[in-house]
Amino acid sequence: MADQTRSVLSVDAESLPKHFDSAAAERKWDAVWQEGGVYHYDPARPRAETFVVDTPPPTASGSLHPGHMFSFTHTDITVRFHRMLGQNVFYPMGWDDNGLATERRVQNFLHVRCDPTAPYEPGLVLTAPDAKA
Repeated sequence: MADQTRSVLSVDAESLPKHFDSAAAERKWDAVWQEGGVYHYDPARPRAETFVVDTPPPTASGSLHPGHMFSFTHTDITVRFHRMLGQNVFYPMGWDDNGLATERRVQNFLHVRCDPTAPYEPGLVLTAPDAKA
């Protein structure tokens, strides 16, 4: 058997910055990924080459917890796997920004209720409520 050796790339810890600049890293990697088309979805490609993930949006019925992260980790791993296979991946992230659960959560948080029978009033200008009232 031939002698096989691998080079190991190591990083000198002294050369690393004291604090990680996440905004700079995000800009750098986003540019690389955009240029490489890593997250590009081509709607013109045939269905046989396309992997689609349809995730229901999370609701605002409570506080976020580790289960939310765990749930999205499953879909993210699956999507990354299909991208690595060269498939055309359509993975729209869904957010419940106008659903009933969100509406109720906001109403309860702000202690307000909506009157669905109120007519539309063009040009209506509202003032912020007095927090002391």
